[in-house]
Amino acid sequence: MANTNLNKLGQEIFEARYAYPGETKWAERAKVISKTIASAEKDEDKEKTEKYFYDSIGSGDLIPGGRIIFGAGRNRGNHNLLNCYVIIPEDSVDSIGKTVQDMYRISCAGGGVGFNVSKIRPKGDHIGSVRNSAPGAVSVLKMINEVGEHVRAGKNRRTALMGILNITHPDLLEFLSVKLDQGELNNFNISVAITDRFLEAVELGEDWYFSFNNKEYHSYDLSRNGEDIISVVGLDEEDALCRAENFHKKLWTDSFEVIGLRDMKARELWDLIWKNSVESGDPGIYNIDLANRYTNVSYFEKLDSTNPCGEISLPSYGNCCLANINLSNMVLDDGGDVDWKRLARTVRTGVRFLDNVLTVNTFPTEECKLVGERSRRIGLGVTGLHYMLIKLGIRYGSEKCLEFLDRLFSTIRDESYKQSIYLARDKKPFPEFDYKKYLNEDFAKTLPARIRMLIKRYGIRNAVMLTIPPCGTISMLHGVSSGIEPIFSAMYNRRYRNNNIWKEKLVVDPLFQEHYDKGLSLEPFIGAYDIAPEDHIKVQATIQKYMDSCISKTINLPATATPEEFSQAALDYAPYLKGLTVYRAGSKGNEPLVAIPLTQENIEKNMEMKPELAVATGDACSLAGGDC
Repeated sequence: MANTNLNKLGQEIFEARYAYPGETKWAERAKVISKTIASAEKDEDKEKTEKYFYDSIGSGDLIPGGRIIFGAGRNRGNHNLLNCYVIIPEDSVDSIGKTVQDMYRISCAGGGVGFNVSKIRPKGDHIGSVRNSAPGAVSVLKMINEVGEHVRAGKNRRTALMGILNITHPDLLEFLSVKLDQGELNNFNISVAITDRFLEAVELGEDWYFSFNNKEYHSYDLSRNGEDIISVVGLDEEDALCRAENFHKKLWTDSFEVIGLRDMKARELWDLIWKNSVESGDPGIYNIDLANRYTNVSYFEKLDSTNPCGEISLPSYGNCCLANINLSNMVLDDGGDVDWKRLARTVRTGVRFLDNVLTVNTFPTEECKLVGERSRRIGLGVTGLHYMLIKLGIRYGSEKCLEFLDRLFSTIRDESYKQSIYLARDKKPFPEFDYKKYLNEDFAKTLPARIRMLIKRYGIRNAVMLTIPPCGTISMLHGVSSGIEPIFSAMYNRRYRNNNIWKEKLVVDPLFQEHYDKGLSLEPFIGAYDIAPEDHIKVQATIQKYMDSCISKTINLPATATPEEFSQAALDYAPYLKGLTVYRAGSKGNEPLVAIPLTQENIEKNMEMKPELAVATGDACSLAGGDC
């Protein structure tokens, strides 16, 4: 087993966020985690399984999700070990109220929550039962955000939320612009749920129409309190405004409102999405049709939303059960190749570990429990990819990189599925398993013939099992690059405030320091903003082929980037990506990290200054100073 000691920063993070009273070392927490999760096994298998888990977790080969690290073995009778959930509110007072209540309960248990509010009627729509007009989908998100502030004000973790709205919803234009104001929805990431039909309309240059419950909102929908509703759908702007004026004179009311929803070209709407995203970091896109098509669960679940970081598509009350393979540890000591046997062993351990987590977890609501048990969905991911590539001498985003990723992630996929099959043989398949329907799913069709044959024979324990989380904090804990993100920069200045005075501290990536000290090549150390946006996207698209769920990945854009430069590249790859998020340097205001170019002069000057050692990645959450 590898060294169980953490580096200085990792130890600080461990003591501040994860250590149970009396624990001083990672090995102590790893033993508690292993014992807790192994308790799901038969009595005769518990001790063996505990050692099996500890060998991987104690060495840092397998890194559980943050909620597992924090919660395992604590003396609390109602503790949640899962990172995130999803809730889909219906268009009713009772449903919205329950959504807020359940969100609060989940957040207090340390879980993030994703929402798709597309079932909420648009702003200004008539509500006949109370003779009023609807506040709209964005208003519901603002209410949820406000409740989230009360969790944030307490001692629990920061509230993490995702808001999604479908591309057809009449409130979409308001939704797209809401986060241009940095104070709005400050606990939310937001994404637009796009469809195959919308992408087709963009390509063909067609008009795009907003609708809700089969009612189209072309130009203006004029409504007021009371029983009288005047619709001017299909009128041009001048005629609509004329009618609005006459109506206003005749039947004045304080709540009378003209809603400016207009027909627009699909390409114009697509460009607007990326204009706002480049300017503010939001919204991203969620390809809801691809997510529901390229999966294993479409025959019994509708995937309406993602968790806050976007790595897992989920139905209402679905969960996010996470652990990650530390790819940096999978490189042979001489840097010549991957230790493929070690990788396969760690993958098998991860699948069994996460399946056990579902068994021992205490769910925050009964609905969460029922949905979790129905599919036994897990999320085995990776972290430290860029560190692996650096150790192997492979440039991030290069053709050699893409070829390597095909082999790496096909191996992870195949080993994951084989292990879940063996678990099904020993423990039984997930409750909704139907081998004919399952093997007819688009993702299952990509599996090798032998794996499909084994699924038909034994079933499979977990309906969905592969994802790519951002892994920000847990990667820093173990001192490796985060998720599949490239490092932010090999050396950078970290800005911080001391007595209301901004200061800077020189920071160097620890692997860069190691290479420098040993006289090894520094060429593989390429930073997030030194990689062409299209190369970022190619990496994500290559890995997506082997993921039955989604990927959390940030496409980094330089400060000089324009929406026009990115819009077409995004369109080219959108059909192959379940999600897409961009971050333009400086778009969220004052950034904590400032990259230092790797010139020979800078290297020689800065390496003599005994800098602080820490790894940072270019994902939007980290650069905005958030908690990943």
